[in-house]
Amino acid sequence: MKSNQKNLLPLFSVLFFAALATLTSCRKDPDEVIELLTNSEAAEIIEDAVANRTAGLTAPTIDAATIVDAYLNNCGVPGDTSINKAKTSGVATYDYTFGMDWLITCSNLGVPQTANIGIEGNGDYTSPHWLGNQVTNGDLSFTGLSPQEASYVVNGSYDLTGNLTGSLRKVSPSFNCIVALDLTNLILDKSTYKITGGSSVATVTASTANGQTKTVTGTIVFNGNGSATVEVNGYEHTFQWQ
Repeated sequence: MKSNQKNLLPLFSVLFFAALATLTSCRKDPDEVIELLTNSEAAEIIEDAVANRTAGLTAPTIDAATIVDAYLNNCGVPGDTSINKAKTSGVATYDYTFGMDWLITCSNLGVPQTANIGIEGNGDYTSPHWLGNQVTNGDLSFTGLSPQEASYVVNGSYDLTGNLTGSLRKVSPSFNCIVALDLTNLILDKSTYKITGGSSVATVTASTANGQTKTVTGTIVFNGNGSATVEVNGYEHTFQWQ
C-alpha cells in the first residue's frame, strides 16, 4: 500500500504544477483581457461627441450660428441665453441644456469682424453603443461675417467631460471620459447651416475607478456631404454628423 502511494506522488506533483500553470496563464491583467480604450471605441466616442443626433459639437455650433445671424449688428454688446435640446425617440436620444454668451466685434466703421461664442452645457445622451452624462465647455470664434461671405468659418475648442457606459463592454463598462476637440476652419454654410468642410483634432482620455488611464488622439475631417471621417491610429470610420 505504501508503495502505491509513493508511486502516485510524482503523478500528483505533475498534475498540481500543470494546474498551477494553467491558472497562472488565465490570470491576466485586465488590460490584456480588454483594452481600456480601443481605437474603434475611441472613434465611436468621438462620433457621439460630434454628431447632431447625440447633441454633440455640431448641435451648439449651429445654434451659435443662428445667434450670430440674429445679433450681427449688435457691435460690442454682450449677450447670453439658455437653450434646451431634447430628443426622446430613435436609435439616439439626448437631453441637454446649453448656456451661451456672445460678443460681436466690429471695425471702427461698424463692420462686423468676429463673433466670439462661449458655451457651457450639461446633459445626457444614448447612442447604439454608449450611454453618457456630460458637462460641455466651448469657446468658438466665427469669422466670415460679411454679408458677401456665403459661409462662416469657425475655429476654437469644445470639450466634453463625464461618465460613459459602453453597452458592449464586459470589463470596466463605465469610466470617466474627457473628449477635447480642437477645431480648425469649420466651414458652416449660412443658408443651410450645414458644415461643408474643416477639421478637428480629437483627444479622448479614459479613466477607470481603479486608476487606469489611457489617452488616444485622432483626427476628424468634415467631408462636405453631411458626413465626417474620424481616424484613430490607423482605424478609420465615416459617419453622418447630421
